[in-house]
Amino acid sequence: MKRSMSGTLIRIALSAAWVTAFALTTAVAARVCTKGDQACPVVLHMATGAVSITASGVVSGERPDYYFEFNARAGQTMTIKVVGGNIKTGPGIPITLPNGKDDAVYEDTPYTLPAAGNYVILMHANTMSDGPFGRFRMTLTIK
Repeated sequence: MKRSMSGTLIRIALSAAWVTAFALTTAVAARVCTKGDQACPVVLHMATGAVSITASGVVSGERPDYYFEFNARAGQTMTIKVVGGNIKTGPGIPITLPNGKDDAVYEDTPYTLPAAGNYVILMHANTMSDGPFGRFRMTLTIK
């Protein structure tokens, strides 16, 4: 009887360990994201003293949106230049402000950043054009 009871306790302990391991694995897998996705934007960091940074991404039929995030101070002026990938830039490039509100910036047009904090830029494939997909480069300038 004692042997049967200890066997049962071992099976229960092993089952509990398996459930815990499965839950931890699932939680870690849920946090993994692909750079450039909305949940995992590419974070842009400028070198000390720099005013511009160029980053690249790829848009496709399966992934028409690509996200970048940067931190800035209120009152700084930002411009965005996009080359390649036929990214939709009109009637403005979507940007999410630190307070969560959305706005749009026009390519090569200065935009005064209204608040300090993190901003998210959305690059979206221009699906209404010929050849809307591919690699693109975005240059962000902040002064």
